[in-house]
Amino acid sequence: MDYFTKEGMEKLLEDEEVVSRLTEFMAMDGAAYFEEVRSHLSPEELEEYLDENPDERIYLNK
Repeated sequence: MDYFTKEGMEKLLEDEEVVSRLTEFMAMDGAAYFEEVRSHLSPEELEEYLDENPDERIYLNK
Protein backbone atom coordinates (compact mmCIF):
# COMPACT_ATOMS: atom_id res chain seq x y z
CA MET A 1 0.00 0.00 0.00
CA ASP A 2 2.91 2.30 -0.69
CA TYR A 3 0.72 4.36 -3.03
CA PHE A 4 -1.09 5.82 0.00
CA THR A 5 2.06 7.60 1.12
CA LYS A 6 2.70 11.15 -0.07
CA GLU A 7 5.59 9.89 -2.18
CA GLY A 8 3.46 7.08 -3.62
CA MET A 9 0.69 9.47 -4.61
CA GLU A 10 3.18 11.84 -6.22
CA LYS A 11 4.59 8.93 -8.22
CA LEU A 12 1.07 7.97 -9.39
CA LEU A 13 0.54 11.53 -10.61
CA GLU A 14 3.47 11.07 -12.97
CA ASP A 15 1.44 8.41 -14.83
CA GLU A 16 -0.69 10.13 -17.50
CA GLU A 17 -3.18 7.24 -17.59
CA VAL A 18 -3.78 7.49 -13.83
CA VAL A 19 -4.27 11.25 -14.04
CA SER A 20 -6.65 10.86 -16.99
CA ARG A 21 -8.76 8.22 -15.24
CA LEU A 22 -8.91 10.22 -12.00
CA THR A 23 -9.93 13.34 -13.90
CA GLU A 24 -12.70 11.46 -15.72
CA PHE A 25 -13.91 10.00 -12.43
CA MET A 26 -14.02 13.38 -10.70
CA ALA A 27 -15.93 14.91 -13.62
CA MET A 28 -18.66 12.23 -13.62
CA ASP A 29 -22.19 13.28 -12.84
CA GLY A 30 -24.50 11.00 -10.86
CA ALA A 31 -25.82 9.14 -13.90
CA ALA A 32 -22.35 8.48 -15.31
CA TYR A 33 -21.12 7.29 -11.91
CA PHE A 34 -24.12 4.95 -11.61
CA GLU A 35 -23.44 3.48 -15.06
CA GLU A 36 -19.80 2.91 -14.14
CA VAL A 37 -20.80 1.12 -10.93
CA ARG A 38 -23.56 -0.81 -12.71
CA SER A 39 -21.18 -2.06 -15.40
CA HIS A 40 -19.15 -3.92 -12.77
CA LEU A 41 -22.01 -5.54 -10.84
CA SER A 42 -24.03 -8.69 -11.32
CA PRO A 43 -27.83 -8.30 -11.15
CA GLU A 44 -27.75 -9.52 -7.54
CA GLU A 45 -24.96 -7.12 -6.60
CA LEU A 46 -26.83 -4.29 -8.31
CA GLU A 47 -29.91 -5.00 -6.19
CA GLU A 48 -27.75 -4.94 -3.04
CA TYR A 49 -26.17 -1.67 -4.16
CA LEU A 50 -29.60 -0.14 -4.79
CA ASP A 51 -30.87 -1.37 -1.42
CA GLU A 52 -27.93 0.41 0.21
CA ASN A 53 -28.23 3.49 -2.05
CA PRO A 54 -31.95 3.92 -2.82
CA ASP A 55 -31.49 7.42 -4.25
CA GLU A 56 -29.51 5.87 -7.11
CA ARG A 57 -32.68 4.20 -8.46
CA ILE A 58 -33.45 7.43 -10.34
CA TYR A 59 -30.66 6.48 -12.77
CA LEU A 60 -31.84 2.89 -13.28
CA ASN A 61 -34.04 3.45 -16.33
CA LYS A 62 -32.15 6.32 -17.94
